[in-house]
Amino acid sequence: MDLLQMRNITKTFPGVHANEDVSLSVREGEIHALLGENGAGKTTLMNILYGLYLADKGNILWKGKPVQISCPEDAIRLGIGMVHQHFMLVKTMTVLKNIVLGLREEGYPLFKKKDAQLRVQKLISQYGFQLDLDKQISELSVGNQQRVEIIKALYRKAKLLILDEPTAVLTPQETVEFFHILRTLRQHGHSIILISHNLSDIMSISDRVTVLRDGKTVFCGNTADTTERELSRYMVGREVIFESYKRNVSAHNKAVLNMEGISLDEAGEKRLLDDISFCVHQNEVLGIAGVDGNGQSELAEVIAGIRRQSAGTMKLFGEDLSRWSIRERAERGLAYIPADRHRDALIMDAELLYNLHLKDYYKTPFARGGLLNIPAMTASCSEAAERFGIKTPSMAEKVRLLSGGNQQKAILARELNRHAKLIVACQPTRGLDIGATVYVRDRLMECRDRGGGVLLFSTDLNEILSMSDRIVVLYRGRVMGIVSNTPDLSVDTLGMMMGGRELTEAM
Repeated sequence: MDLLQMRNITKTFPGVHANEDVSLSVREGEIHALLGENGAGKTTLMNILYGLYLADKGNILWKGKPVQISCPEDAIRLGIGMVHQHFMLVKTMTVLKNIVLGLREEGYPLFKKKDAQLRVQKLISQYGFQLDLDKQISELSVGNQQRVEIIKALYRKAKLLILDEPTAVLTPQETVEFFHILRTLRQHGHSIILISHNLSDIMSISDRVTVLRDGKTVFCGNTADTTERELSRYMVGREVIFESYKRNVSAHNKAVLNMEGISLDEAGEKRLLDDISFCVHQNEVLGIAGVDGNGQSELAEVIAGIRRQSAGTMKLFGEDLSRWSIRERAERGLAYIPADRHRDALIMDAELLYNLHLKDYYKTPFARGGLLNIPAMTASCSEAAERFGIKTPSMAEKVRLLSGGNQQKAILARELNRHAKLIVACQPTRGLDIGATVYVRDRLMECRDRGGGVLLFSTDLNEILSMSDRIVVLYRGRVMGIVSNTPDLSVDTLGMMMGGRELTEAM
Protein backbone atom coordinates (compact mmCIF):
# COMPACT_ATOMS: atom_id res chain seq x y z
CA MET A 1 0.00 0.00 0.00
CA ASP A 2 1.20 3.51 -0.80
CA LEU A 3 1.80 5.63 2.27
CA LEU A 4 2.43 8.73 0.16
CA GLN A 5 1.48 9.78 -3.35
CA MET A 6 2.56 13.07 -4.92
CA ARG A 7 0.73 13.50 -8.23
CA ASN A 8 1.64 15.86 -11.09
CA ILE A 9 3.45 18.34 -8.84
CA THR A 10 4.40 21.56 -10.64
CA LYS A 11 6.32 24.46 -9.09
CA THR A 12 7.63 27.45 -10.99
CA PHE A 13 9.97 30.18 -9.82
CA PRO A 14 10.68 33.29 -11.93
CA GLY A 15 12.09 31.93 -15.18
CA VAL A 16 12.53 28.37 -13.86
CA HIS A 17 10.35 25.22 -13.86
CA ALA A 18 11.67 23.61 -10.67
CA ASN A 19 9.13 20.76 -10.88
CA GLU A 20 7.00 19.93 -13.90
CA ASP A 21 4.29 17.25 -13.51
CA VAL A 22 6.45 15.26 -11.08
CA SER A 23 4.91 12.17 -9.47
CA LEU A 24 6.35 10.18 -6.57
CA SER A 25 4.89 7.30 -4.57
CA VAL A 26 6.33 5.77 -1.40
CA ARG A 27 5.05 2.50 0.05
CA GLU A 28 4.74 1.61 3.71
CA GLY A 29 7.95 0.07 5.06
CA GLU A 30 10.00 1.09 2.02
CA ILE A 31 13.33 2.84 1.50
CA HIS A 32 12.82 4.95 -1.61
CA ALA A 33 15.82 6.71 -3.19
CA LEU A 34 15.42 10.09 -4.86
CA LEU A 35 18.19 10.87 -7.36
CA GLY A 36 19.01 13.80 -9.60
CA GLU A 37 21.65 16.41 -10.33
CA ASN A 38 21.80 19.66 -8.37
CA GLY A 39 19.00 21.80 -9.73
CA ALA A 40 16.97 18.77 -10.90
CA GLY A 41 14.13 19.62 -8.51
CA LYS A 42 14.67 17.13 -5.65
CA THR A 43 14.90 19.73 -2.89
CA THR A 44 11.92 21.69 -4.24
CA LEU A 45 9.81 18.53 -4.32
CA MET A 46 10.75 17.63 -0.74
CA ASN A 47 10.16 21.21 0.42
CA ILE A 48 6.65 20.96 -1.04
CA LEU A 49 6.10 17.69 0.80
CA TYR A 50 7.34 19.23 4.04
CA GLY A 51 5.23 22.37 3.67
CA LEU A 52 8.06 24.84 3.05
CA TYR A 53 6.71 25.55 -0.47
CA LEU A 54 3.22 25.34 -1.94
CA ALA A 55 2.85 23.60 -5.30
CA ASP A 56 1.37 25.58 -8.19
CA LYS A 57 -0.38 22.43 -9.40
CA GLY A 58 -0.84 18.83 -8.32
CA ASN A 59 -2.01 17.06 -5.18
CA ILE A 60 -0.70 14.98 -2.30
CA LEU A 61 -2.34 11.84 -0.91
CA TRP A 62 -1.43 10.51 2.53
CA LYS A 63 -2.65 7.00 3.31
CA GLY A 64 -4.91 7.28 0.28
CA LYS A 65 -6.61 10.53 1.32
CA PRO A 66 -5.97 14.01 -0.18
CA VAL A 67 -4.16 16.34 2.23
CA GLN A 68 -3.13 19.98 2.22
CA ILE A 69 0.38 20.60 3.58
CA SER A 70 0.74 24.35 3.99
CA CYS A 71 3.53 24.44 6.59
CA PRO A 72 5.96 22.09 8.37
CA GLU A 73 3.53 21.78 11.28
CA ASP A 74 1.03 20.16 8.91
CA ALA A 75 3.68 17.69 7.71
CA ILE A 76 4.79 16.83 11.25
CA ARG A 77 1.17 16.36 12.31
CA LEU A 78 0.68 13.82 9.51
CA GLY A 79 3.87 11.96 10.47
CA ILE A 80 6.44 13.36 8.02
CA GLY A 81 9.91 14.23 9.31
CA MET A 82 12.76 15.83 7.37
CA VAL A 83 16.47 15.80 8.12
CA HIS A 84 17.99 18.60 6.06
CA GLN A 85 21.52 18.47 4.67
CA HIS A 86 22.27 21.57 6.77
CA PHE A 87 20.96 20.58 10.20
CA MET A 88 18.31 22.61 12.01
CA LEU A 89 19.79 22.36 15.50
CA VAL A 90 20.57 24.91 18.22
CA LYS A 91 24.27 24.31 18.87
CA THR A 92 24.35 25.93 22.31
CA MET A 93 21.61 23.63 23.64
CA THR A 94 21.84 19.99 24.77
CA VAL A 95 20.82 16.98 22.71
CA LEU A 96 17.74 16.45 24.91
CA LYS A 97 16.53 20.03 24.64
CA ASN A 98 16.98 20.00 20.87
CA ILE A 99 14.87 16.86 20.59
CA VAL A 100 11.93 18.27 22.59
CA LEU A 101 12.33 21.87 21.41
CA GLY A 102 9.03 23.43 20.34
CA LEU A 103 6.80 20.70 21.81
CA ARG A 104 4.08 21.46 24.33
CA GLU A 105 4.38 18.35 26.43
CA GLU A 106 2.82 17.48 29.75
CA GLY A 107 3.72 20.13 32.32
CA TYR A 108 4.23 22.88 29.72
CA PRO A 109 5.56 25.58 30.10
CA LEU A 110 7.72 23.84 32.73
CA PHE A 111 10.26 21.35 31.42
CA LYS A 112 10.18 17.95 33.15
CA LYS A 113 13.67 16.78 32.24
CA LYS A 114 13.49 13.30 33.81
CA ASP A 115 10.24 12.39 32.06
CA ALA A 116 11.50 13.64 28.70
CA GLN A 117 14.86 11.90 29.21
CA LEU A 118 13.17 8.54 29.85
CA ARG A 119 11.02 8.83 26.72
CA VAL A 120 13.94 9.86 24.51
CA GLN A 121 16.28 7.22 25.95
CA LYS A 122 13.68 4.52 25.25
CA LEU A 123 13.52 5.68 21.63
CA ILE A 124 17.32 5.77 21.31
CA SER A 125 17.62 2.21 22.67
CA GLN A 126 14.81 0.95 20.42
CA TYR A 127 16.61 2.01 17.25
CA GLY A 128 20.20 1.33 18.31
CA PHE A 129 21.51 4.90 18.55
CA GLN A 130 24.24 6.00 20.94
CA LEU A 131 23.85 9.58 22.15
CA ASP A 132 24.70 11.48 25.34
CA LEU A 133 21.56 13.52 26.00
CA ASP A 134 23.37 16.03 28.22
CA LYS A 135 26.00 17.00 25.65
CA GLN A 136 25.70 20.26 23.74
CA ILE A 137 25.19 19.97 19.99
CA SER A 138 28.42 21.94 19.45
CA GLU A 139 30.34 19.08 21.13
CA LEU A 140 29.00 16.43 18.74
CA SER A 141 30.44 15.23 15.46
CA VAL A 142 28.40 15.92 12.33
CA GLY A 143 27.40 12.24 12.26
CA ASN A 144 25.93 12.39 15.75
CA GLN A 145 24.19 15.68 14.97
CA GLN A 146 22.53 13.84 12.10
CA ARG A 147 21.35 11.14 14.52
CA VAL A 148 19.87 13.83 16.80
CA GLU A 149 17.84 15.09 13.84
CA ILE A 150 16.55 11.57 13.16
CA ILE A 151 15.62 10.97 16.80
CA LYS A 152 13.95 14.39 16.87
CA ALA A 153 11.74 13.35 13.95
CA LEU A 154 10.97 9.94 15.48
CA TYR A 155 10.10 11.60 18.80
CA ARG A 156 7.44 13.53 16.89
CA LYS A 157 6.05 10.17 15.69
CA ALA A 158 7.30 10.45 12.11
CA LYS A 159 6.04 7.64 9.89
CA LEU A 160 7.97 8.89 6.85
CA LEU A 161 11.54 10.17 7.14
CA ILE A 162 13.22 12.32 4.46
CA LEU A 163 17.01 11.98 4.74
CA ASP A 164 19.34 14.23 2.73
CA GLU A 165 22.84 12.79 2.06
CA PRO A 166 22.91 10.80 5.33
CA THR A 167 26.14 8.84 4.71
CA ALA A 168 28.30 11.76 3.58
CA VAL A 169 29.91 12.08 7.03
CA LEU A 170 30.45 8.40 7.89
CA THR A 171 33.30 5.89 7.66
CA PRO A 172 32.65 2.63 5.75
CA GLN A 173 32.11 0.82 9.05
CA GLU A 174 29.75 3.53 10.32
CA THR A 175 27.84 3.44 7.04
CA VAL A 176 27.25 -0.29 7.58
CA GLU A 177 25.94 0.48 11.09
CA PHE A 178 23.77 3.32 9.78
CA PHE A 179 22.26 1.07 7.12
CA HIS A 180 21.44 -1.37 9.91
CA ILE A 181 19.53 1.47 11.63
CA LEU A 182 17.65 2.22 8.40
CA ARG A 183 16.71 -1.43 8.01
CA THR A 184 15.54 -1.46 11.64
CA LEU A 185 13.37 1.57 10.93
CA ARG A 186 11.95 -0.20 7.88
CA GLN A 187 11.21 -3.31 9.96
CA HIS A 188 9.29 -1.12 12.41
CA GLY A 189 7.11 0.05 9.54
CA HIS A 190 8.75 3.39 8.82
CA SER A 191 9.16 4.61 5.25
CA ILE A 192 12.25 6.52 4.16
CA ILE A 193 12.96 8.87 1.26
CA LEU A 194 16.73 8.79 0.81
CA ILE A 195 18.31 11.64 -1.15
CA SER A 196 21.86 10.67 -2.08
CA HIS A 197 24.45 11.11 -4.81
CA ASN A 198 26.27 7.95 -3.74
CA LEU A 199 25.01 5.37 -6.22
CA SER A 200 26.61 2.45 -4.37
CA ASP A 201 24.65 3.45 -1.25
CA ILE A 202 21.44 3.61 -3.28
CA MET A 203 22.03 0.18 -4.81
CA SER A 204 22.78 -1.44 -1.44
CA ILE A 205 20.00 0.02 0.74
CA SER A 206 17.00 1.20 -1.33
CA ASP A 207 13.98 -0.80 -2.49
CA ARG A 208 12.91 1.56 -5.27
CA VAL A 209 14.37 4.64 -6.92
CA THR A 210 12.98 7.74 -8.64
CA VAL A 211 15.24 9.90 -10.82
CA LEU A 212 14.56 13.57 -11.64
CA ARG A 213 16.21 15.53 -14.44
CA ASP A 214 15.46 19.16 -15.33
CA GLY A 215 12.46 19.16 -13.02
CA LYS A 216 10.81 16.07 -14.54
CA THR A 217 10.55 12.41 -13.56
CA VAL A 218 12.68 10.37 -15.98
CA PHE A 219 12.72 7.01 -14.18
CA CYS A 220 10.93 5.15 -11.41
CA GLY A 221 11.45 1.47 -10.71
CA ASN A 222 12.81 -1.26 -8.48
CA THR A 223 16.46 -0.78 -7.53
CA ALA A 224 17.15 -4.46 -8.17
CA ASP A 225 16.07 -4.04 -11.80
CA THR A 226 18.60 -1.32 -12.67
CA THR A 227 22.35 -0.60 -12.42
CA GLU A 228 24.59 2.26 -11.27
CA ARG A 229 25.48 2.98 -14.89
CA GLU A 230 21.83 3.22 -15.95
CA LEU A 231 20.97 5.49 -13.03
CA SER A 232 23.87 7.85 -13.77
CA ARG A 233 22.73 8.03 -17.39
CA TYR A 234 19.17 8.85 -16.30
CA MET A 235 20.51 11.58 -13.99
CA VAL A 236 22.61 13.49 -16.51
CA GLY A 237 21.15 12.34 -19.84
CA ARG A 238 24.44 10.90 -21.10
CA GLU A 239 27.16 8.43 -20.20
CA VAL A 240 29.30 9.60 -17.27
CA ILE A 241 32.81 8.23 -16.91
CA PHE A 242 34.64 8.60 -13.60
CA GLU A 243 38.24 9.01 -14.63
CA SER A 244 40.84 6.90 -12.89
CA TYR A 245 43.43 9.51 -12.01
CA LYS A 246 47.05 8.59 -12.48
CA ARG A 247 49.11 8.44 -9.30
CA ASN A 248 52.20 10.60 -8.91
CA VAL A 249 55.39 9.42 -7.20
CA SER A 250 56.41 12.68 -5.56
CA ALA A 251 58.82 11.79 -2.75
CA HIS A 252 61.64 13.65 -4.53
CA ASN A 253 59.53 16.60 -5.69
CA LYS A 254 59.92 19.98 -4.06
CA ALA A 255 57.94 20.40 -0.84
CA VAL A 256 55.03 22.85 -1.07
CA LEU A 257 53.91 22.61 2.56
CA ASN A 258 55.86 21.29 5.55
CA MET A 259 54.02 20.67 8.84
CA GLU A 260 56.18 19.90 11.88
CA GLY A 261 54.74 19.12 15.31
CA ILE A 262 51.54 21.15 14.87
CA SER A 263 49.38 21.21 18.01
CA LEU A 264 46.29 23.21 18.90
CA ASP A 265 44.97 23.82 22.40
CA GLU A 266 41.89 25.74 23.46
CA ALA A 267 41.41 27.17 26.94
CA GLY A 268 39.46 24.78 29.16
CA GLU A 269 39.27 22.13 26.43
CA LYS A 270 41.21 19.05 25.43
CA ARG A 271 43.95 19.26 22.80
CA LEU A 272 42.32 19.55 19.38
CA LEU A 273 45.47 18.81 17.34
CA ASP A 274 48.36 16.79 18.72
CA ASP A 275 51.86 16.82 17.18
CA ILE A 276 50.85 16.62 13.53
CA SER A 277 53.61 16.31 10.95
CA PHE A 278 53.45 15.70 7.21
CA CYS A 279 54.58 17.17 3.90
CA VAL A 280 52.72 18.06 0.68
CA HIS A 281 54.85 17.94 -2.48
CA GLN A 282 54.47 19.54 -5.87
CA ASN A 283 52.37 17.45 -8.26
CA GLU A 284 50.77 15.63 -5.33
CA VAL A 285 47.31 15.21 -3.84
CA LEU A 286 47.69 14.38 -0.15
CA GLY A 287 44.40 13.04 1.20
CA ILE A 288 43.35 13.63 4.80
CA ALA A 289 40.97 10.83 5.83
CA GLY A 290 39.02 10.47 9.04
CA VAL A 291 35.58 10.49 10.57
CA ASP A 292 34.16 14.00 10.62
CA GLY A 293 35.02 15.78 13.87
CA ASN A 294 38.49 14.33 14.43
CA GLY A 295 40.47 17.51 13.87
CA GLN A 296 40.11 17.98 10.11
CA SER A 297 38.39 21.36 10.26
CA GLU A 298 40.78 22.64 12.94
CA LEU A 299 43.81 21.55 10.91
CA ALA A 300 42.49 23.18 7.74
CA GLU A 301 41.77 26.41 9.63
CA VAL A 302 45.29 26.44 11.12
CA ILE A 303 46.77 26.13 7.62
CA ALA A 304 44.44 28.82 6.24
CA GLY A 305 45.30 31.19 9.11
CA ILE A 306 41.87 31.24 10.74
CA ARG A 307 43.31 29.62 13.88
CA ARG A 308 46.79 30.02 15.37
CA GLN A 309 48.59 26.81 16.33
CA SER A 310 49.79 26.33 19.91
CA ALA A 311 53.02 24.63 18.86
CA GLY A 312 54.91 23.57 15.76
CA THR A 313 55.95 25.18 12.49
CA MET A 314 54.47 25.42 9.01
CA LYS A 315 56.44 26.33 5.91
CA LEU A 316 55.20 27.20 2.43
CA PHE A 317 58.02 26.62 -0.08
CA GLY A 318 60.49 26.86 2.82
CA GLU A 319 59.11 30.13 4.27
CA ASP A 320 57.57 30.12 7.73
CA LEU A 321 53.93 31.11 7.28
CA SER A 322 52.92 30.80 10.96
CA ARG A 323 52.64 34.58 11.43
CA TRP A 324 51.19 35.42 8.04
CA SER A 325 47.69 36.86 7.93
CA ILE A 326 44.92 35.16 5.95
CA ARG A 327 45.37 37.73 3.17
CA GLU A 328 49.14 37.20 3.09
CA ARG A 329 48.68 33.44 2.75
CA ALA A 330 46.21 33.95 -0.10
CA GLU A 331 48.57 36.35 -1.88
CA ARG A 332 51.44 33.83 -1.55
CA GLY A 333 49.36 31.19 -3.38
CA LEU A 334 47.34 29.40 -0.70
CA ALA A 335 43.76 28.68 -1.83
CA TYR A 336 41.16 27.60 0.72
CA ILE A 337 37.91 25.77 -0.06
CA PRO A 338 35.98 25.44 3.25
CA ALA A 339 33.77 22.46 4.08
CA ASP A 340 30.70 24.62 4.77
CA ARG A 341 30.29 26.76 1.67
CA HIS A 342 27.21 28.55 3.06
CA ARG A 343 28.81 29.60 6.33
CA ASP A 344 32.49 30.07 5.51
CA ALA A 345 32.93 30.52 1.74
CA LEU A 346 30.08 32.61 0.40
CA ILE A 347 27.97 35.62 1.31
CA MET A 348 24.66 34.03 0.45
CA ASP A 349 22.63 37.24 0.04
CA ALA A 350 25.32 38.97 -2.01
CA GLU A 351 25.56 38.90 -5.78
CA LEU A 352 27.76 36.43 -7.64
CA LEU A 353 29.80 39.40 -8.86
CA TYR A 354 30.93 40.32 -5.35
CA ASN A 355 31.42 36.74 -4.16
CA LEU A 356 33.89 36.06 -6.97
CA HIS A 357 35.97 39.08 -5.94
CA LEU A 358 36.05 38.70 -2.16
CA LYS A 359 39.83 38.13 -2.24
CA ASP A 360 40.96 40.65 -4.86
CA TYR A 361 38.46 43.53 -4.74
CA TYR A 362 41.18 45.83 -3.38
CA LYS A 363 43.59 45.19 -6.26
CA THR A 364 43.98 46.84 -9.64
CA PRO A 365 41.96 46.83 -11.90
CA PHE A 366 39.05 46.09 -9.55
CA ALA A 367 39.84 49.01 -7.24
CA ARG A 368 40.20 52.47 -8.73
CA GLY A 369 40.68 55.60 -6.62
CA GLY A 370 39.25 53.98 -3.52
CA LEU A 371 36.13 52.83 -5.42
CA LEU A 372 35.17 49.51 -6.98
CA ASN A 373 35.58 49.28 -10.73
CA ILE A 374 32.31 47.47 -11.45
CA PRO A 375 32.80 47.12 -15.24
CA ALA A 376 36.19 45.43 -14.69
CA MET A 377 34.73 43.18 -12.00
CA THR A 378 31.78 42.25 -14.26
CA ALA A 379 34.06 41.39 -17.17
CA SER A 380 36.30 39.24 -14.94
CA CYS A 381 33.27 37.57 -13.37
CA SER A 382 31.73 36.76 -16.77
CA GLU A 383 35.01 35.23 -17.97
CA ALA A 384 35.31 33.12 -14.80
CA ALA A 385 31.67 31.99 -15.04
CA GLU A 386 32.22 30.86 -18.63
CA ARG A 387 35.52 29.12 -17.85
CA PHE A 388 34.17 27.27 -14.81
CA GLY A 389 30.74 26.54 -16.23
CA ILE A 390 28.73 28.51 -13.66
CA LYS A 391 25.07 28.54 -14.74
CA THR A 392 23.52 31.85 -13.73
CA PRO A 393 21.00 34.26 -15.29
CA SER A 394 23.39 37.17 -14.65
CA MET A 395 26.38 38.27 -12.61
CA ALA A 396 23.89 40.12 -10.37
CA GLU A 397 22.19 36.90 -9.29
CA LYS A 398 22.14 36.29 -5.53
CA VAL A 399 24.39 33.33 -4.68
CA ARG A 400 21.71 31.71 -2.52
CA LEU A 401 19.57 31.27 -5.66
CA LEU A 402 22.23 29.14 -7.39
CA SER A 403 22.29 25.34 -7.12
CA GLY A 404 24.84 23.71 -4.80
CA GLY A 405 26.97 22.68 -7.76
CA ASN A 406 27.09 26.20 -9.14
CA GLN A 407 27.87 27.63 -5.70
CA GLN A 408 30.84 25.25 -5.46
CA LYS A 409 31.99 26.17 -8.96
CA ALA A 410 31.88 29.84 -7.91
CA ILE A 411 34.21 29.08 -4.99
CA LEU A 412 36.58 27.21 -7.32
CA ALA A 413 36.51 30.10 -9.80
CA ARG A 414 37.52 32.52 -7.04
CA GLU A 415 40.18 30.34 -5.41
CA LEU A 416 41.78 28.78 -8.49
CA ASN A 417 41.69 31.93 -10.58
CA ARG A 418 44.78 33.16 -8.72
CA HIS A 419 47.14 30.39 -9.88
CA ALA A 420 47.17 28.67 -6.51
CA LYS A 421 50.32 26.84 -5.42
CA LEU A 422 48.66 25.03 -2.52
CA ILE A 423 44.95 24.16 -2.44
CA VAL A 424 43.39 23.26 0.90
CA ALA A 425 40.15 21.62 -0.25
CA CYS A 426 37.68 20.55 2.45
CA GLN A 427 34.81 18.29 1.39
CA PRO A 428 34.93 19.85 -2.11
CA THR A 429 32.21 17.60 -3.58
CA ARG A 430 29.93 17.08 -0.56
CA GLY A 431 26.31 17.23 -1.67
CA LEU A 432 27.14 17.57 -5.37
CA ASP A 433 25.69 15.51 -8.19
CA ILE A 434 27.73 13.25 -10.47
CA GLY A 435 28.43 15.85 -13.16
CA ALA A 436 29.48 18.56 -10.70
CA THR A 437 31.60 16.06 -8.74
CA VAL A 438 33.55 15.05 -11.84
CA TYR A 439 34.03 18.72 -12.75
CA VAL A 440 35.36 19.71 -9.31
CA ARG A 441 37.73 16.75 -9.13
CA ASP A 442 39.08 17.45 -12.61
CA ARG A 443 39.85 21.09 -11.71
CA LEU A 444 41.76 20.01 -8.58
CA MET A 445 43.75 17.44 -10.56
CA GLU A 446 44.60 20.09 -13.16
CA CYS A 447 46.14 22.19 -10.40
CA ARG A 448 48.15 19.19 -9.22
CA ASP A 449 49.39 18.48 -12.74
CA ARG A 450 50.45 22.14 -13.18
CA GLY A 451 52.92 21.72 -10.32
CA GLY A 452 50.78 22.69 -7.33
CA GLY A 453 50.05 20.71 -4.19
CA VAL A 454 46.54 19.71 -3.12
CA LEU A 455 45.58 18.92 0.46
CA LEU A 456 42.27 17.06 0.17
CA PHE A 457 40.11 16.76 3.30
CA SER A 458 37.24 14.36 2.69
CA THR A 459 35.07 11.98 4.68
CA ASP A 460 34.21 10.22 1.41
CA LEU A 461 36.69 7.36 1.36
CA ASN A 462 35.98 6.65 -2.31
CA GLU A 463 37.00 10.22 -3.13
CA ILE A 464 40.17 9.93 -1.07
CA LEU A 465 41.10 6.68 -2.80
CA SER A 466 40.31 7.91 -6.32
CA MET A 467 42.28 11.18 -6.07
CA SER A 468 45.08 10.87 -3.50
CA ASP A 469 48.70 9.96 -4.11
CA ARG A 470 49.27 9.48 -0.38
CA ILE A 471 46.82 9.40 2.54
CA VAL A 472 47.09 10.75 6.10
CA VAL A 473 44.56 9.34 8.58
CA LEU A 474 43.45 11.48 11.53
CA TYR A 475 41.81 10.30 14.74
CA ARG A 476 41.07 12.68 17.62
CA GLY A 477 43.54 15.21 16.31
CA ARG A 478 46.43 12.75 15.92
CA VAL A 479 48.01 11.14 12.87
CA MET A 480 47.34 7.40 12.86
CA GLY A 481 49.61 6.86 9.87
CA ILE A 482 50.61 8.01 6.39
CA VAL A 483 50.24 5.48 3.56
CA SER A 484 50.86 5.44 -0.19
CA ASN A 485 47.73 4.92 -2.25
CA THR A 486 48.77 1.68 -3.91
CA PRO A 487 46.44 -0.96 -5.44
CA ASP A 488 46.98 -3.27 -2.46
CA LEU A 489 45.88 -0.65 0.09
CA SER A 490 42.96 -2.14 2.04
CA VAL A 491 39.81 -0.13 2.72
CA ASP A 492 39.45 -2.08 5.96
CA THR A 493 42.92 -0.93 7.00
CA LEU A 494 41.96 2.70 6.44
CA GLY A 495 38.68 2.15 8.25
CA MET A 496 40.44 0.72 11.31
CA MET A 497 42.87 3.66 11.34
CA MET A 498 39.93 6.04 11.10
CA GLY A 499 38.55 4.25 14.16
CA GLY A 500 41.70 4.91 16.20
CA ARG A 501 44.20 2.15 15.45
CA GLU A 502 47.80 3.03 14.66
CA LEU A 503 49.09 2.03 11.23
CA THR A 504 51.09 -0.96 12.57
CA GLU A 505 48.03 -2.27 14.48
CA ALA A 506 45.71 -1.85 11.49
CA MET A 507 47.94 -3.74 9.03
